[in-house]
Amino acid sequence: MTDRETNIATIKRAIEAVNQRDFGSLRETIRPEFQRHDLYGGLPEVSGQSGAVDLIQLLLQAMPDLHIELKQLFATDERAAAHFTVTGTHQGELFDVPGSGKRVQFNGINLYRLIDGKLAETWQLADVWGLMRQVGAA
Repeated sequence: MTDRETNIATIKRAIEAVNQRDFGSLRETIRPEFQRHDLYGGLPEVSGQSGAVDLIQLLLQAMPDLHIELKQLFATDERAAAHFTVTGTHQGELFDVPGSGKRVQFNGINLYRLIDGKLAETWQLADVWGLMRQVGAA
């Protein structure tokens, strides 16, 4: 398998781990020095495997049925880009907005840097404005 193919497989495995709530497998896709950058600025910066898992668990408190669908994925030997759609029911607080009970769907784009087939860094931009409109907060 080439580095490019390995990187694609890693990202797919990480998304599937989130969808399956398999945090052990998720940790295996993430380097210890991992850094996450939120380009929207609504969520805190995240460091390390535990930080990444903690962030996913925070999102699951707001949307317990959260599901990520990968729409497009491109990769090189060191970088990757993914377009995804998130669906879920807004049941708990998110961005200081109490749970609305509404079903939501929004898109996002992630840029990744990978080292040895594991996630080292990501820059994430989600359609938070669209999400806020759906829950009646915008």
